[in-house]
Amino acid sequence: SQTTACVIAWFALNIAIGNLNGWILKHHGFSYPVMLTSVHMLCCWSLSGLALATVFRPADPSPVSPETLAKVRRLALAFCASVALGNIALRFIFVSFSQMVSAASPFFTMLLMRAMVGKQYTLNKYLAILPMCGGVMMCTVGELNFNIIGFSAVVGSTLLRGIKSIMQGRLLTAPEDRLDPITLLYHMSRESILPLGAFSALMEYHAIYDPQLSNAAAPRLWLLILTSGLVSFCLNLANFLVTKYTSAVMLQVLGNVKVVLAILVSLCIFGNRVSASSAVGCAITLVGVGVYNFVK
Repeated sequence: SQTTACVIAWFALNIAIGNLNGWILKHHGFSYPVMLTSVHMLCCWSLSGLALATVFRPADPSPVSPETLAKVRRLALAFCASVALGNIALRFIFVSFSQMVSAASPFFTMLLMRAMVGKQYTLNKYLAILPMCGGVMMCTVGELNFNIIGFSAVVGSTLLRGIKSIMQGRLLTAPEDRLDPITLLYHMSRESILPLGAFSALMEYHAIYDPQLSNAAAPRLWLLILTSGLVSFCLNLANFLVTKYTSAVMLQVLGNVKVVLAILVSLCIFGNRVSASSAVGCAITLVGVGVYNFVK
């Protein structure tokens, strides 16, 4: 089915961009994650605009209403704020602690769905989501360094990701909006470029003096960055399609499954060692996902 194909593509693209970005940020020492996200949004805007002008012409040629555009701006603001807070958090806490807090995103999104759109979930759904979140926390457990600023920032980032999922779901399905994924990506990425660029200029201004961005090896690095931007375009489309065909909560559930899948891929392909807590966490997460999909 279309839903299954979109979910499989979403998983594959997430793994691809995770490895590609990891190669750029770690192997090449490109320590400008917000700049990288800004380039991603620039690529998404350019490619979605090209697609809309050529092969994916919208069935309804009338312009998007001002009311819908205002909602898209709020969606872009939630996305940019989530990126900014996520990067601020990593200045105060370890990545492992950040990932542990982020693992609670499905539970947060369920609470947000109830608060924002009145969606009701059964007690069994809540009980199924808790071990799933706990399992991912076990997978990502590492050295913990609690800092109130870092903790607040990562909680804010996680909540905003949930809000973004809900907002994009409504823009894709609500009768008064009902944007197609490419049109939504075009407008959201366009609205995201300036805020992300401004934040990058504020926090990563030293990139101007970085010789690796202009030396003889720079073209290869920029080619990798642009390739990452192309994958980001495909991933964001898949993200919108998965949200449209499933739900905002299921998107966050799949995000937790992605953590387990990434661990299994690293085990099978790279032979990386997996700790006992990670192995148990993977099993608990998968059981939690199965129970969540089974209960009503």
